[in-house]
Amino acid sequence: MMKLRKLFVAVLMLLGTTAMVAQPMQMPPIPVDPAVRIGKLDNGLTYYIRHNEYPEHVANFYIAQRVGSINEEESQRGLAHFLEHMAFNGSEHFKGNGIIEFCRSLGVEFGSDLNAYTSIDQTVYRVCNVPTKRATALDSCLLILKDWSNGLSLEPEEIDKERDVVHNEWRLGEGPSQRMIQRALPKVYPGSKYGVRLPIGLMSVIDSFKPQTLRAYYQKWYRPDNQAIIVVGDVDVDHMEAKIKELFGGIKVPANAPKVVAEAVPDNKEAIYVYEKDKEMQMANVFVMMKHDATKPEEKSSMAYLIQDYVVNVISQMINQRLSEMTQDAACPFFQGFADDSNYLLSRTKDCFELIGIPKEGKEMETLQVLYREAKRAREFGFTATEYERAKADYLSSLEKRYTNRDKRKNDEFGNAYRDHYLSNEPIPPLDVLYQTMQQIAPNIPVQAINQVLPQLITPTDSNLVVMILAQEKEGKVYPTEKDMAAAVAAARAEKLEAYVDNVKDEPLLDVSKIKKGKITKERQNKTFGYKELQLSNGATDILKKTDFKD
Repeated sequence: MMKLRKLFVAVLMLLGTTAMVAQPMQMPPIPVDPAVRIGKLDNGLTYYIRHNEYPEHVANFYIAQRVGSINEEESQRGLAHFLEHMAFNGSEHFKGNGIIEFCRSLGVEFGSDLNAYTSIDQTVYRVCNVPTKRATALDSCLLILKDWSNGLSLEPEEIDKERDVVHNEWRLGEGPSQRMIQRALPKVYPGSKYGVRLPIGLMSVIDSFKPQTLRAYYQKWYRPDNQAIIVVGDVDVDHMEAKIKELFGGIKVPANAPKVVAEAVPDNKEAIYVYEKDKEMQMANVFVMMKHDATKPEEKSSMAYLIQDYVVNVISQMINQRLSEMTQDAACPFFQGFADDSNYLLSRTKDCFELIGIPKEGKEMETLQVLYREAKRAREFGFTATEYERAKADYLSSLEKRYTNRDKRKNDEFGNAYRDHYLSNEPIPPLDVLYQTMQQIAPNIPVQAINQVLPQLITPTDSNLVVMILAQEKEGKVYPTEKDMAAAVAAARAEKLEAYVDNVKDEPLLDVSKIKKGKITKERQNKTFGYKELQLSNGATDILKKTDFKD
């Protein structure tokens, strides 16, 4: 995202640790949770195995792949997604619907626990909530992953049957947002394949490709050096590791196998304005995006990345609070407003600071101007100490809840974390280390450090600015032009702003000194629902129920 070195220097200088600033990139690495066993076979296959007993007696299996529709050539658009469909239509060890039928025999239903997804730069398959009482069933789930890895049948008759299935999915997904996004992407991604690689692809390709073309794509990209096996649940870790080595160790990678190369997203010197409309669109959306470089995967291993994540988290939270407060005024032009810093739309190689507004009828330009104005206000004046104290407290409270419930983390939470670690090197520290580290770091980061980061996120010029509006098309409606959108931004830039005033009262919600003691006048036990009801002398009723769902 932002320039990591600049952020690091700004934070450390304000922390007073100037002795470390001379070599800021030498922060210690983020430790990897020792509870997960991570290994790599000679052919490049990576695996993650973790024993977890919440929920009891079930396990999740995943295969994550560093390939998606961005790897397609123009003549292959849609093959990555089509191949995902074919993974359930016959393989080396499970003929026809064998995978679906076998999983159903275990109580694992297709669609909910047995499924997959294809995105721009990743493809992930899963078999979840598998009962673990039968060890042979778990071995068979690994065999399914092995077939997905390199054993799909891809029979011509099955391919032809699946063409109609993909067509139907395309029709169902061809809603107003999808249509507008398809038209907008080439404009917001000039000079990049991201603008023309939605996973659904082109139906002209789906209708006409030869079976051998699909096989060639499969053999080219589905390789162990592009794959990770993830197993989480009530399993014997040693046994799972041995079976993975046995099943996947013999797969060969061609000597001339092509490497997956990240697709760059060019910067834009001039602002990009895109306005799209559709008759079926129910409510408009206004997007203000300020692009910046994504954090490189190798930089995510440093403790500096935890600081970066915290800073961006509280910045988004404080702007969201301001926008939420504005919606309480009837004169506000939007129903809802949000801010976040994440991927620039579809791309992993470019991030953006983004503000989103859902405008009231005919208020798109006013919403655009207000969103940009509030971003400008934050950039110029920063946040107040009281705003930051609330955001920091919320962050630490949320982290404390995660830590307190650390023994009740579900399999899919771990599975998703290991997927992201493999695909983009997102950290997977022990939760106790994360909790203790941020309990020490966050209270020592002053609001001045947060405010110094804002200019790196919120840009005052047209460079890397992208504004997109998706609106409802109505008869007789007059639509704004790109010039109107640029004029709204220019008007916001020209405004002379004042600092935000945080009207906060630093007093207790309730003065307990004025509360007179009472007594319990009646007590009743509800055995059906397991709660106790108390009648108090002041007329109040208390209902008490103890649960152990979360600690």
